[in-house]
Amino acid sequence: MKNSISNVLEIYRLVVQHNYTKDEAAKQLSKKNNVDYADLLSSCTKVLNISSDKFDYFIDSENRFNFKNFLFRRFPDQEEQIIRFFNTFEETSDIPILDFTKLIKRSPHLESKPLSNELLLLSLKDSFLDWIARPDVPQDVKEKLKKWITRIEKKEPSKQSNSSQ
Repeated sequence: MKNSISNVLEIYRLVVQHNYTKDEAAKQLSKKNNVDYADLLSSCTKVLNISSDKFDYFIDSENRFNFKNFLFRRFPDQEEQIIRFFNTFEETSDIPILDFTKLIKRSPHLESKPLSNELLLLSLKDSFLDWIARPDVPQDVKEKLKKWITRIEKKEPSKQSNSSQ
């Protein structure tokens, strides 16, 4: 990979694996490579063609999926290297598992509308199927999603309206 993208990924690694701040990681890397700290950070945002705020957003480990997809779009010819880089986190479990409960927001009127309940469950099922199809989702998460899909499929409209869970 190009040196500048390598710098971006190395800063990301230090932030995620060693709980450095972006600045601490850049200072560490600048000492290692004998380059100016400000120039290093500037080169990272320039190679990504994003603002410093957007870089901060991507450096947050919770935004790993968005960062990974951004890198795929920005550097399509380096997809294999990017995949290998992110796979190292899956092997070491340094990236937190996504909280799927944040996928939907509950409507205040949902309790009184059985059709809304049914539509919400169908939408949730579709979202889960999309997550299962993604290659970056760990297998144990996919298995849990499959169990939830099974539970959603067993729900009947009459049971939904009679019992609230």
